[in-house]
Amino acid sequence: MIPQLSIQERDRRYKIVRAEMARRGIDCLLLPANTGRWEQLQGDSRYLTTIGGFATEVFTVFPREGEVTAYIFNRAAWWKQAQKWVADVRDGRNRWGQNAIERISELGLQKGTIGISGLAGLFRAPEGIIPYSSVKAIQDALPQAKIVNATEMMQDIRAVKSAEEVSMLEWSAAIVEKTIEAMVQNANPGVSEKELYGAMVHTMLTNGGELPTLFFLSAGPDISNSSFVPTDYRIQKGDRIIDEIEAKYGGYAAQAVCPAVVGKPNPAYEKMVEVSRACFDAILGAMKPGVTFGRLFETYTRTVESAGPYSWNHPMMHARGLGDDGPALMGDKDIERFSKIELQTGMTFILKPQVRPTEGKGRASIGDTVTVTETGARRLGKRELKLLIIDA
Repeated sequence: MIPQLSIQERDRRYKIVRAEMARRGIDCLLLPANTGRWEQLQGDSRYLTTIGGFATEVFTVFPREGEVTAYIFNRAAWWKQAQKWVADVRDGRNRWGQNAIERISELGLQKGTIGISGLAGLFRAPEGIIPYSSVKAIQDALPQAKIVNATEMMQDIRAVKSAEEVSMLEWSAAIVEKTIEAMVQNANPGVSEKELYGAMVHTMLTNGGELPTLFFLSAGPDISNSSFVPTDYRIQKGDRIIDEIEAKYGGYAAQAVCPAVVGKPNPAYEKMVEVSRACFDAILGAMKPGVTFGRLFETYTRTVESAGPYSWNHPMMHARGLGDDGPALMGDKDIERFSKIELQTGMTFILKPQVRPTEGKGRASIGDTVTVTETGARRLGKRELKLLIIDA
């Protein structure tokens, strides 16, 4: 069986979303099918259906009143049996605009206000994630309907995680750490990046994870960046391994940044990792309800500058849950956009402060998934945050 959230969690979400729809005058939500960016762009549909994973495409029609409908590319019958949240599951065959028209008409909302989450303004997809042709088909077929952008509404709702959601992320974090153990066991001289990547993915899947998932990994001498694509490069003694490792459990993705060295580390690089860890600790200690993102960024910069000839580098942190969650501090524009937003209990982030020398090249980062509690913040991972030294 696939991981399942409770019916009580479903009812909690539906109540919150429908109350916000009523406040904004939205009669029906459309949540697009889009498996882009490792399914991060389909988080809203999965949030209200639990359907997704392994590149399943799901387009959701969510009325303020009435039954929720999930359109799947195909294999709808399987998904109807595999989850308990949505009874009305239909084959959509990638005819998303026609699917929406069909269901909106059944609901009698041809003159209603239709909110599309993902129309525009997602953090990693500012131009939107629903095809223009789908939107145009809806406009042409339902000329008296009013289409509005519901992206921000869903982002705000999903930013605050429930206890069940945090529990799913803790499962994910545990899978991540088993994957890191597999990296240490398999990162031997002569092993290729692809072979190491394969061993780590095998560990993810056999411990309950799913695909697709964001997982970057590169090896080489004195490298600073990981790559989206593993290569045939074979690990050598003295190489660094740079990574971003996510695992998904029920769609929920925790992440760790866990730098490693095969053999003896470069002292300068090891020191940068230690400074990143100091920034992590300082920011985590400052995270509590009511604290602004601007204050956290000040903590970051102050900690880096007091550590020596170093400076900060983006990103500092970003939200994570089912997908393209916000808010985030990835660049200068994000600092301006989110600086006055206050943390709330339940917000969950990947905290991974980067450090670079004030002169010269290179950078280092270490990080983990953290969640805001009523009294502060805590890590979801259990491993010691340090540069891993792998015996060669």
